[in-house]
Amino acid sequence: PNECGEEEIERQHLKEHLEQTCPLQVIQCEFGCNAQLQRRQMPAHMKENVETHLSLVGKEVPKLQNIVQQQANLIKQMAAQMKQQEDHIKQQEDRIKQQEEQVKRAFMQLQQG
Repeated sequence: PNECGEEEIERQHLKEHLEQTCPLQVIQCEFGCNAQLQRRQMPAHMKENVETHLSLVGKEVPKLQNIVQQQANLIKQMAAQMKQQEDHIKQQEDRIKQQEEQVKRAFMQLQQG
């Protein structure tokens, strides 16, 4: 479709060619600078726009730090909840053991009586 000179691309490989290798396919810059260039032009674009791209990346760092902090807080909350659940399970296990002992004693009394 782009007439890039690649001969006889099989139909099942056309999508892959366009998405990954076609030098004439227009692609979006991965740094979010809104540049749309042919794939073959992207290396020069990257070299020419290092400062712009670093600035864009730098603006994302605080957002990522905030996300990491939120995730860390969520992990702490979940760990506390898990501890509460473990304590509750232990209490239930102890209660079950006590009830089993009571049932055993009652059964023994019935057998002796």
